[in-house]
Amino acid sequence: MDEEKLPEDTMTVVFPYGTPILLLKKSGSIYAMSNKCAHMGCPLSRGSLWGLAVKCPCHEWMFDVRTGGFVTAGEIKVPTYEVRAEDNKIYVKVGGSA
Repeated sequence: MDEEKLPEDTMTVVFPYGTPILLLKKSGSIYAMSNKCAHMGCPLSRGSLWGLAVKCPCHEWMFDVRTGGFVTAGEIKVPTYEVRAEDNKIYVKVGGSA
């Protein structure tokens, strides 16, 4: 995905290698995390963004976009992914490749 096509404060779903990943840009930083809630697998992209947290649309669980941690119980997490921008392209490391 082109970095310029990822608007600030907007959630976008991409599917590298078929994996649903939520991308978002906040204050110029790009974050990548699973698009599935750790609770019941609801798509986080249908939720809402609250600062650096995404609120699940199904049961309002909130996950920190930087760590994937559930805001009120950090031991519960959704996967996060290494992301980098280079030459206006966004690369997400899924498995062993970025």
